[in-house]
Amino acid sequence: MSDEALPNSQAQIAQAADAFQWGEGEHKAQSGIGIALSGGGFRAMLFHAGALARMNELGLLSKAKRISSVSGGSIISGYLAMKWADLSKSVANGTFASFKTDLVEPILSFSHQTIDIVDALTGLLPWESASGEVAKSYDSALFKGSTLQDIPDAPFFVFCATNLQTGVLWRFTKSYAGDYVIGYLDTPKTPLAQAVAASSAFPPVLSPFTLTPEGTFKDWPDGPHVPLADLPAYRKQVILTDGGVYDNHGIEPIVKSYLTDFVSDGGAPFQRTATLHTDWISQLKRILDVTDNQVRARRRSDLIDRFVEGKKLGGEDKLAADGHPRMGAYWGIDTDSGKVNPPDALPCNPEMTHTLAQLGTRLSDPGDPDSKLLINWGYAVADRSIRANYVGPINASSPTWPYPEAPLTGD
Repeated sequence: MSDEALPNSQAQIAQAADAFQWGEGEHKAQSGIGIALSGGGFRAMLFHAGALARMNELGLLSKAKRISSVSGGSIISGYLAMKWADLSKSVANGTFASFKTDLVEPILSFSHQTIDIVDALTGLLPWESASGEVAKSYDSALFKGSTLQDIPDAPFFVFCATNLQTGVLWRFTKSYAGDYVIGYLDTPKTPLAQAVAASSAFPPVLSPFTLTPEGTFKDWPDGPHVPLADLPAYRKQVILTDGGVYDNHGIEPIVKSYLTDFVSDGGAPFQRTATLHTDWISQLKRILDVTDNQVRARRRSDLIDRFVEGKKLGGEDKLAADGHPRMGAYWGIDTDSGKVNPPDALPCNPEMTHTLAQLGTRLSDPGDPDSKLLINWGYAVADRSIRANYVGPINASSPTWPYPEAPLTGD
């Protein structure tokens, strides 16, 4: 068993500390596959369901060593973590035979409810919170009381939130929960629904998620990064919000650690418009949108540069552990399908895919037609991007619509 699979080993803790400490391109990455699933509400959750379905057929999902997720991506990642043992009972040629039945169908069914408005209003009651109500909804529908200790040792699942007190990424895993500033909780027993709710605590309505830690914090090898006199206050209650505030792609936990990375981005694309409201509130929202878009664009640009460099080198065995290049592929909900067109790709009408990308970032039912279209679009664009950009080994598998009744042909 590798160090990555040992939930409470000193090697795991040391690796986690190293991942927090080193900057992009400086950490020594390992051979293996990392997968990142972005935020974006139910829109992203359904989009990722399709992308994971195609990765499963290509024999890539079962080989993943780390799966990092944010917000809407954490909903499906959490359910995947809970179902991993069941999926692993029927594997042929690296493919989970029951993937659609055990994962895609339940996620599609879960999407046919609206929880954000109801839970936000219930959260206004005394002694309640919106994020706490969302956690209850997740647990009732999907997680059934599971905790972080019930998910597999491998692959290593990372659910990303943002610590509003320290301004850095907070990670929930089976091995630890914490950030590099204030330290970590060892083998946390946090309910899986709460970890996912913290990751998807979309501000301001569903945020914050207040974590009252159980257990004793430990220091990373290089110690805490706040004054020791202030540390107890930081550790008494941890105020968390959506992981997308820090890294909406969920890239950081994988690109620093693995030489092959696949990134599925279901986040809302930035909207250019000639017409703007100029009142203070509207200006502030627009400025925040522009700032967020700039950060995302820089992360994507660096990631794609890594993939271009890796593809030129021709294989993971050609990559240096401390170098910049990576193998893998990126796809987004607003990807132009015409620019990634491998043989036998499924036809995708650009007007239809553009419309899907504009769906709201909500924890609410998009409607059955759009839900199935989102799954089909995630499947089709992942297939296109992987087969066009990734030069590693994959299964020879022709793509077919997960839901044939909802093709993206525009007919």
